[in-house]
Amino acid sequence: MTTPRESLWTVAPEDRPRERLARLGPGGLSDAELVALVLGSGMPGVNVLDSAGSLLRQTGGVTELMGMTVGELRSLMGVGVATAGRIVAVAELWRRANDPPPGDVLETPQHVVRAVRVFLAAQPAEPVHVDTAPALLVVVADSELRLRRVVPLVGALAVQPRRGASASLPAPPPPRVPASAPASAPMTMHALVAATLHEVLYRGGSAFALAFVPGDHPERTDELRAIRDVLKLASTTVGLRYLSTVVVTEDDWAPLA
Repeated sequence: MTTPRESLWTVAPEDRPRERLARLGPGGLSDAELVALVLGSGMPGVNVLDSAGSLLRQTGGVTELMGMTVGELRSLMGVGVATAGRIVAVAELWRRANDPPPGDVLETPQHVVRAVRVFLAAQPAEPVHVDTAPALLVVVADSELRLRRVVPLVGALAVQPRRGASASLPAPPPPRVPASAPASAPMTMHALVAATLHEVLYRGGSAFALAFVPGDHPERTDELRAIRDVLKLASTTVGLRYLSTVVVTEDDWAPLA
């Protein structure tokens, strides 16, 4: 709970975030202490530790906080443009440090299919074959159409993956709209569009393609066309380029007509 303290002078020197960081290293600090170091100062009438705790409670935790946009952060109590900018900058630095280098250029749907097959074969633990893969994948590319990442949207079509197929490399903060859902509760169209666009923007993408892996489930072509059409329209509103949608089976593939 926040308190009326305006500074950390009432906190013992050895218990202040900067001193604890020097003594214990970043691994010895709580989420609130690390966020307090990013903030630098608290909200009016509230010290920085209490302000950090308030942010974490409003967002649901540090993972959710680091996945928010400037606009989302500005809607929180006590967050101005400077604070929002600092938090987004930290999240972006983390993403850049952990993102793989740009891959092949996605000039054609065949290149999208190749990226999907490489992703499926490179999953952790045992190899994941097409028949056990997530139902829907987002293939993210940069402004030069170079591959950035393949991201599974598990649950988008109410098809559960098996053998850990939902893992990505490396695991980032999840989108504000969850990209996974139980098989009994498929994502709504609104949630799917929001999750897809968030994933592309969060990964620093400028373009994207969709890949559907039906596995041992029916292709549900009509549903996939509806998803594609809405995403094509929505992508233009946020300045993203839609590339293509492909259906990938164990031995073949086809562009979605």
